[in-house]
Order: sequence, then C-alpha cells, then structure tokens
Amino acid sequence: MGKINSSKDLLMVLLAAKGKKDQDYGPIVGRTRIMKMVFLFEKEIQKKFNEEIISGSELPDFTAYDYGPFSAKVYEDLEFLVNMGFIEVASFGTKEMLPDELEEYAYWQTISNDEDRVFVEQFSLNELGKRYVQKKIQLSKPQWDIIAEFKKRCTIATLSSLLKYIYSRYPKYTTKSKIRDQVLS
Repeated sequence: MGKINSSKDLLMVLLAAKGKKDQDYGPIVGRTRIMKMVFLFEKEIQKKFNEEIISGSELPDFTAYDYGPFSAKVYEDLEFLVNMGFIEVASFGTKEMLPDELEEYAYWQTISNDEDRVFVEQFSLNELGKRYVQKKIQLSKPQWDIIAEFKKRCTIATLSSLLKYIYSRYPKYTTKSKIRDQVLS
C-alpha cells in the first residue's frame, strides 16, 4: 500500500485524483476550496485509511480564522509546489467561467467586498507534477477511488454549500469567522 509522506504530497494527490468530470488530474478552482478540501480530508477521509496513507502529524494544523478553518501551511505548500514547477495556475475572468464557478466568484465578491479580485485561480498538476505522483506516490486503486470520490464531492459542490457544510459540522473552527452569519443564513 502507498503512503503520502507530507502535506505537500497530499496537495499533489488531491490534484492528481479524478475530478468532477471523472477526468484524471482534474483541476481544482480556488485557493479557498483547496484549503477546505485539505481540512475535510483530515477530518473525514484520513479516518477511512486509519493513518495507513498519511500520518496525522504530517497534516497541517487548522485553527479558527477569519473565513473558517485555516492553516497557513496549506498556502505555503501550494506556493512551494507552484514555485518548484509541479503545479500550474491559470487565472481567468468572469467571461470564461462555468456557471458554478461564476456563482462562487459572485458569492465571494458579495461577502468579501474585495473589489480588486477580478479573477479566479485554477490549480492543476503539470507534466512534472504528474510524473512525480506516478513515481513517488503509489496508492492502491481502492485508495485512489476514495480520494477521487472525495474530490468529486468537493469540486461539484458550490463553494457556498461546501462552506455551509463545514461551518455546520465543525463550528469550533468558525468562532472567529467574519462570514459566519452569511454562510449559515
């Protein structure tokens, strides 16, 4: 059986798993979605593996923060992998967005009052990242299937519904949230 050796490897695995359209290496749209996926992986999916693929000590520590569960480590790892050339980032404006992506963008614009944000980032593994996962992270088919199903659920859901799920299920991570009332309303 395979093993994920670090939180960076976990990000790579999430990007390598089949996406919402069942394509290999499906992209993930938005930093917030990635943050919440890593959080949910720790809280719900890791238990299915009984730490056989990743040790709890390798996962980022999450705390309650301005927009719910947060770990600076997730963003640090993501930036590291982008800078090292494993992950590519595509930015696109509202004209190129799919309906659910446009809904996510509109949602964030209304609750964050961030007038400067006119694009959404899409993260995906490039060829170097794909080769790394193929060579270094050997998971069994059942393990990949669990991760793919998790990724599909997280990427099909709108960001607002994903946040509502997290805020409802893990309230201790929302005590400092600036958007708690909007998310739960």
